[in-house]
Amino acid sequence: MTLTTHRLPHDDDGQALSYDRLEQPWRDWAKIAKNFSYQLDDRQDREDLVHNIIVRLAKVAEEYRQQGRSLSKWGAIRVAEYTRLRFYHQKKRWRRVSSVSLNSTIKDEDGYETELIQTIIDEKGMNLTDWVDFKTFYQSTHERTRLAILKLVNKDWRTLSGHDWKLIRRFRTEFKAKMA
Repeated sequence: MTLTTHRLPHDDDGQALSYDRLEQPWRDWAKIAKNFSYQLDDRQDREDLVHNIIVRLAKVAEEYRQQGRSLSKWGAIRVAEYTRLRFYHQKKRWRRVSSVSLNSTIKDEDGYETELIQTIIDEKGMNLTDWVDFKTFYQSTHERTRLAILKLVNKDWRTLSGHDWKLIRRFRTEFKAKMA
């Protein structure tokens, strides 16, 4: 089996993927977009802007075609201007968004290094002072109430009787009233 590769026809100056090879009206749109891209410093941003302008021009030209109109050169320039302004606006928004890795190390107030994720408060966790208050309140209740709570936590909650549920509800309301 023979494997052959076909190369794209190109000029000697390496313009195989040149915008000049595009069909009309794409070639004109690419020229307009290239002229607007020279206003940017970053080469990658230039390419992005050129592609954004070309795609937007194609969409607008299709909308015009459906309306029975044609997109003029000056209309294309106007669309390119607005696309460039939108590109600047989005780029400005991208700069405002910053990210910090939660795995990065920082120094705490004592000079020890710790990961940033370790400094985030666990909102699902229990406050220690509330836990101490709960534990003392739990230990001060009647034994029958404590047994009902232990059944609820450690054993199958489906085996609780109606009286057990009544004791648990009373315990919860009394504890909430005490904490308020």
